[in-house]
Amino acid sequence: MPRAITLVTLVAATCLHCGVARVVRPHSSNTLHAASSGGDGSAFTRTSIHVPNVDDESQTEALVAKSHNMTNLATEGSAPFRFHASLFFYDPSGDPRIPPARGSYVFTWAAADKWREDAELLHLKQIVIAKGGKLWTKRNAPYPSYSYWWTRRAIDVTRGITYNFDSYTRVEISQVGGHNIVCARNGGARARQELCLDSATALPLVEYDSTLNMQFTFSDWAERGGRWYPRVIKAYSGPELMLQVEIAGVFDAPPESKWITPPPEATVRDWCAAMRPPRLSDAIENAALPDPNAPVQQPAQIVGAIVYGVIGKDGSWQDLSVLESSDFKAAYAMLEKLRPYLNQPAGCHGAAVESETIFRITPQPR
Repeated sequence: MPRAITLVTLVAATCLHCGVARVVRPHSSNTLHAASSGGDGSAFTRTSIHVPNVDDESQTEALVAKSHNMTNLATEGSAPFRFHASLFFYDPSGDPRIPPARGSYVFTWAAADKWREDAELLHLKQIVIAKGGKLWTKRNAPYPSYSYWWTRRAIDVTRGITYNFDSYTRVEISQVGGHNIVCARNGGARARQELCLDSATALPLVEYDSTLNMQFTFSDWAERGGRWYPRVIKAYSGPELMLQVEIAGVFDAPPESKWITPPPEATVRDWCAAMRPPRLSDAIENAALPDPNAPVQQPAQIVGAIVYGVIGKDGSWQDLSVLESSDFKAAYAMLEKLRPYLNQPAGCHGAAVESETIFRITPQPR
C-alpha cells in the first residue's frame, strides 16, 4: 500500500515567485531573520533565530540531489508503472462560477527509452511513444498547445525534480509553520527558476518556471517503491490558479504489447533518453517585441511571447508558432526576424537530431 506524507502547503505568501516568505541569509552573518506563519500561510510574522555558519549552496545542492532521487519514479531498475492524472483547467478570469474544463494525462513507463504519454486536454489529443531510439508522435493539431506545456511541466516532477545551479544562484532560508524551507533561485535579476524544498523531508514544495511564467505547488505526497510523487499539483499564473493535476495513484504497467505500438499516421524522429538539448541562438535571448499600439510620443512598450519551435538537424527553424502573447501580430513579426538565425541542434550519441522546444521572448527595455 502506498504511504502518504502531509507537508505544509504554501500558496499565499510573500516570495515574488515561489510563494514562500523568505529572507536572504548573508554569508557574513550567522543570524537569520525567518518568517513564520499561523499555519495557513496567509499571515507571517518575523522572528530572529541563531544559526551556525554553513555553506548554503553546497548543502542545497545535496538537498536537491536527494530530492531528485526521491521523486524520480523513472529511476533505472524501477518496475514498469503507469499513472493516470485528472486535469482541471480554470478560467483565466478567476470567476469561481465558471467550472474548470476537464482533461486527462496518462503516462506509462518501462525504461528510460521506452515509455508512452496520452494527453487529452481542452482541444488537444496527443500520443507520444519512445522506443528503440525513435520518438513517435500523433496529435490532432499542428503543435502542442500552451496548456499541454503547463501539464507536461507540472508532471515533470514525477521524473525527478531538477534545478540548475548557476553563478547567480541565491540560497534563502525561512521557517513556515514550523518547517525549515530552503529556496534556490537562479538567473540573477531575471529569475529563470526557483525551487523551494522542505529541508526535513527533501521533498519539493514550490517551483517557479520562467519560460511559462508559472508557479507550481506540490502536496499530498505518496510513496511507491521507495519513491515519492505528489497526488496534487497546482499551477498558478500570478495569483490565479490555472491548472490542478490530481494523480490517483501509480500502478503496475500493463504488458508492453498493449501500449508500445505506435498508432497509424504517427510521425517519427530520431531520439534518445540522454539527448543533449538544443542551444538557442543568442538572437533569442536578445529579442524583444515593441508594442505597435504604443503612442509615438511615449517610449516603446515591450510585450512578451511564449513560442513553440522545431529545430532541424542543421540548426534551422523547421517551425515557429506563438503559443501565448498579448500581441500575436507583433510576436509573429518578431519570429520572422528570428527565423534566419541558426541554433545548435540537439544531439544523440554525437549526431544531430531534430527536436521540439519552447522559449519565452521576455519584455525588456531597449
